[in-house]
Amino acid sequence: MNTLLTRRDFLKLAGLLSLSYATPQSYFDLTATIETKENVLIIVFDAWSASNISLLGYGRKTTPFLERLTEKAIVYHNHYAGGHFTTPGTASLLTGTTPWTHQAFTFNGTVDESILHRNIFRSFQQYHRLAYTHNPLANTLLRQFIADISDFTPWEHLYLENDPLINTLFKNDYDVASISWNRAMKRLEEGYAYSLFLSQIYEGYKKRRVEEILPEFPRGIPNYDGLAFFSLKEAIDWLSWLIGSAPQPFMGYFHFLPPHDPYHTHTDYYDAFAGDGYHPQKKAHHILRGDYSDTTINQQRRWYDEYILNVDMEFARLYSFLEQRGVLNNTWLILTSDHGEMFERGILAHNQPVYHRPVINIPLVIFPPHQQTRIDIHDRTSVIDLLPTLLKVTGQNIPEWAEGIVLPPFSEPTAETQPEITTIHVQERDGNGIIIAATALLVRGNYKLMWYFGYEQLDGEEYIELFDIASDPEEINNLYPHKKDTADEFLGILASKLELLNQVHQ
Repeated sequence: MNTLLTRRDFLKLAGLLSLSYATPQSYFDLTATIETKENVLIIVFDAWSASNISLLGYGRKTTPFLERLTEKAIVYHNHYAGGHFTTPGTASLLTGTTPWTHQAFTFNGTVDESILHRNIFRSFQQYHRLAYTHNPLANTLLRQFIADISDFTPWEHLYLENDPLINTLFKNDYDVASISWNRAMKRLEEGYAYSLFLSQIYEGYKKRRVEEILPEFPRGIPNYDGLAFFSLKEAIDWLSWLIGSAPQPFMGYFHFLPPHDPYHTHTDYYDAFAGDGYHPQKKAHHILRGDYSDTTINQQRRWYDEYILNVDMEFARLYSFLEQRGVLNNTWLILTSDHGEMFERGILAHNQPVYHRPVINIPLVIFPPHQQTRIDIHDRTSVIDLLPTLLKVTGQNIPEWAEGIVLPPFSEPTAETQPEITTIHVQERDGNGIIIAATALLVRGNYKLMWYFGYEQLDGEEYIELFDIASDPEEINNLYPHKKDTADEFLGILASKLELLNQVHQ
């Protein structure tokens, strides 16, 4: 008889252990007290640009399933992220504040301690709050809010070469437990372990987990940083089980890495767009970091688009499960991202010092319970609007510290139909904490301004881009030389914000 655990059985076992060992004693009692409230489920797919989604007008059919599902949804066509990489984008979603406030704008940064309890989990205190992310940067932020999360799953949990039992059984003593685990289970540099028998089983188990799905991914198994491998399908299977068994009401935040690079799509979508004749609009290379050739960028764009097909299918599977189990009858389902991805101007991927449309505009789709028609919202909206909106639609008070507004169509029409969008990317500070290199963004009315200063490529000068995004949505014509008055007004606003930010660090 074969007694070896399969990869899927192992995940299910780890999931069961997570519930029985890591959750509060009140876990199974919540449904009796507040079962009438509606659930909230936020699904984030990392580095997912609105510019590459056929639902929003992209030239390739990248989201065929989503297009059908949104016949019962609210689709936002002009939605802005909080930044151009995970840390600020996720922090803005979780806190309902801009990077100027939460100050999580450096790689693997954290939100300012002064606003630690201003987060979406604390705002849903009467709910069972669940959270998981594939992304270690987002995991850093979730750990900051762990006191306000009922059921937190560490990022390593859904990786194929993780230590899942350590993560779930000893999550409160992970550092100490991992040392003992490493001694018993892992071979050291000299080639031996404290427990030779257990280490051989463990290494064989890891190898099987990876090798058995390798044929499904012609470009390689999806991974983080080339080392930690995962399967989106298994992540969706795990989430389906978790949500299907969760007490209600729940508020869940689940952040998956695809379609983040490397763009290793499943074999079902491999080369789906090869030779399709699609040609994106050519744009001049940017003065900052515009180093990649059009040939390289177009190849990576195609691979990315094929990975989005993979994401589209997996979200459809999740949706189908939730629908069949009746979860959607009482759940607000939100689909979005933390930032976009660049395939133009000689720039590839993200975390580059620009805020052009592909990297800052992200999808937002809301599936309200019992929604039967599609609503399209073309107003400008921001990630910081999500927190107050979810509180309103679930009948709760919106805290004064929330900087966003309630999204249409849940808000009354006002004169301010196009809210201001602003963020900052901090490249460098001096020894006194003063920001000396950065990119700041301000979108107001029809204009979008990006202010660059302190970068080596600029030789000590500043560089300014100003676009009329109403008449020039592709951001081709820099109006700065011709509209200095408008630019100066915007620069004054950003300079004031920058001065306040610098004062905090002095």
